Amino acid sequence: MTSVEWFAATLRRRGVDWIATLCGHGLDPLFHAARQAGIRLVDVRNEQTAGYIANYYGCLARRPGVCASSSGVAQINGLTGVANAWFDSAPMLLISGSAALRTEGLGHFQDLDQVALAQPVTRYARLIAHPERAAQMLEEALDAAEGEPPGPAYLTYPMDVQRAVVSPERMVRPAPPARVTPAGDVEAAARALAQARRPYVVAGSGIYYAGEGAALIATCERLRIPFAIPIWDRGFLNAPSPAFVGIQGALSGGPRILDDADCIVMAGALADYRVGHLQTEAAVVRLTRGWAELSRALQPVPAHAAWLAEARGRREEFRQAVERNARQQAAAGTHVVHILDALGRMLTPQTHLLIDGGSVGQWTHHLMTDRYPSRWLTCGRSGVVGWGLGGAMAARLADPAAPVILLSGDGAFTFTVAELECAVRQNLPFVAIVADDLGWGITRAGHLRQFGEPIASSLGPVDFVRLAESLGAKGVRAAEPAAIEPAVRDALASGQVAVVHVPVTGGNP
Repeated sequence: MTSVEWFAATLRRRGVDWIATLCGHGLDPLFHAARQAGIRLVDVRNEQTAGYIANYYGCLARRPGVCASSSGVAQINGLTGVANAWFDSAPMLLISGSAALRTEGLGHFQDLDQVALAQPVTRYARLIAHPERAAQMLEEALDAAEGEPPGPAYLTYPMDVQRAVVSPERMVRPAPPARVTPAGDVEAAARALAQARRPYVVAGSGIYYAGEGAALIATCERLRIPFAIPIWDRGFLNAPSPAFVGIQGALSGGPRILDDADCIVMAGALADYRVGHLQTEAAVVRLTRGWAELSRALQPVPAHAAWLAEARGRREEFRQAVERNARQQAAAGTHVVHILDALGRMLTPQTHLLIDGGSVGQWTHHLMTDRYPSRWLTCGRSGVVGWGLGGAMAARLADPAAPVILLSGDGAFTFTVAELECAVRQNLPFVAIVADDLGWGITRAGHLRQFGEPIASSLGPVDFVRLAESLGAKGVRAAEPAAIEPAVRDALASGQVAVVHVPVTGGNP
């Protein structure tokens, strides 16, 4: 067997049944071996989308999505999804081909140190220089991607190494993965919470990937401790909870809770801009694993119940102010709030909702505040836009039967709009709702506030219905609020890739 045949067999054994990719230099041997091993190739028109598909599959499945790019600039395009996964701690693997190893550094076609480019945004990045080590490095890359914290991994696989014949006895086996130690100190968290009067839990993506969401919710409810999820992190709250006080760290503000807490538990969350870089006098402890143990170690503190009620009241007061602002803006015409009204009546526990865009993201997180389900996908901590079509394809690959709805701004949607054709051709249906305000809304609003006029932040009109139809998808326009829900329901029932174009007015929260 060739090295790449061993490689493909290892992918299959590790449960990989598809690779997202765009054909090109260095990939032919891998493509053929994947086909022979029964691995589906999901082809796209831009390597960025292949990266996003792998990235967002990892978000949903908690195991690595796999993508492949050719060499040179193609690899750089693919690194967009890798960088996004790095910010969000999502497991994925990017494999890039390259010209022959024996001519590396001599100026062969697309001669580039691809590993050096990938290293800053990966948990593992290696060049497969020896054919007998291909399966070993693949196993190590997948283990690193699934480690704690999880994240992206990367391999460069030169064509001559792929094609080299390797006998079974020469194949190198991987070393056992290192043991994972618990993330946090249960005893320290218990001591801090027992002394606190105004505790606050910031529950980030680490809780989702550690599978600790249910235990954290139960603990916070029992102890009457408010918890929030940082905006753009992975959600895990699939139903309303009396302890949940919404999102933390939105660009458009939020209720004052963090600043008045006397004990902050960072639960799988990062001390970044969303928590003011934790420049606080409050006690700060970290705990990702061990929430059930923490619950057993503590008894409810009476003061916590009053603090939780106050935090919930602040959250609701802020939400009502945002809604009043939205309804006032909606007096001028169809608004994002009308889309959210329709979605609120339509979303089921099985629905995958993807939110791609600045303004639509802010409105959604402020107004749909009673839950933050694991089936909702956002840009992640990177704040990137334009990932939505790849994310929708990933959701369909991860869950062939559930409803998949992408809510996107018009700017974000057009980053990779040609991928509609790929989704249609490969039977990966979803419904995209495009909230079209003819601009980069969140930036334009900032320009208007600062300068009195938008600067390079307005967009021209696009007929998204005809555009969708030209790419083989179903297209429908819903210009009035009452038309949104029927249009989306009809699109979901069609079983097709569909685009619902909703022209909207208004600004930001």
